Amino acid sequence: MQDKDIFGPEHKALRKTVRRFAESLAPHAAEWDEAGIFPKEIFKQAGDLGLLGIGHDPEYGGMGLDWWYTVCWAEELVRTDNAGLNMALMVQSDMATPIINEIGSDEVKRNFLAPAIAGDAIAALGVSEPGGGSDVAAIRTTARSDGDDYVINGQKLWITNGTRADFITLAVRTGGEGFGGISLVVCPTDVKGFHVGQSLKKIGNKSSDTAELFFEDVRIPKRYLLGQENMGFYHIMTNFQG
Repeated sequence: MQDKDIFGPEHKALRKTVRRFAESLAPHAAEWDEAGIFPKEIFKQAGDLGLLGIGHDPEYGGMGLDWWYTVCWAEELVRTDNAGLNMALMVQSDMATPIINEIGSDEVKRNFLAPAIAGDAIAALGVSEPGGGSDVAAIRTTARSDGDDYVINGQKLWITNGTRADFITLAVRTGGEGFGGISLVVCPTDVKGFHVGQSLKKIGNKSSDTAELFFEDVRIPKRYLLGQENMGFYHIMTNFQG
């Protein structure tokens, strides 16, 4: 798409930035696939270039640019020759954080979004579960109300960036069965009761860590709720649609 007239000089300038970044990483593709992980410093390098917050609010370190800049980011990133690395970076920039940018409180944005945009924190999206995959309406991980907190119990599976995430944009069940009882919260990973299981072996995307996660009476403040309680299904579907 890079020759389409929808791209102006600024889009092309960003494209060149991403291209240089990606090509600088390409020589390490086989090495990082063999290791099953890439250096976490790559997140910081991307953050320093502004690539983890292209469409996000400038107040929190984003660039506030239109969707076509994200297209440039995605198209040029393939030059890393490393699908796992690309997956990890784009989960951070375009899956785990956009919903925080859209509906998170100022506190949540400052504590979680801003560090993720800067590349100082790693983000994961916690939706998929054993037995349910990405069937959002079937989510079984619960968040029980306890005063000013939620107490979370459950398991997530196939979570990109899961072994080293600093926080997870997490889908939980706060209400009854079906799509109407789901909420989205931000869950830090430095809390009691959170455990990372094994890093899953895959036939592709090997340099991207993919984990199983366990939550055993994990307590987070209710102010980490994203949007309205029991409206998480709609927020997730909007986010998945881009």
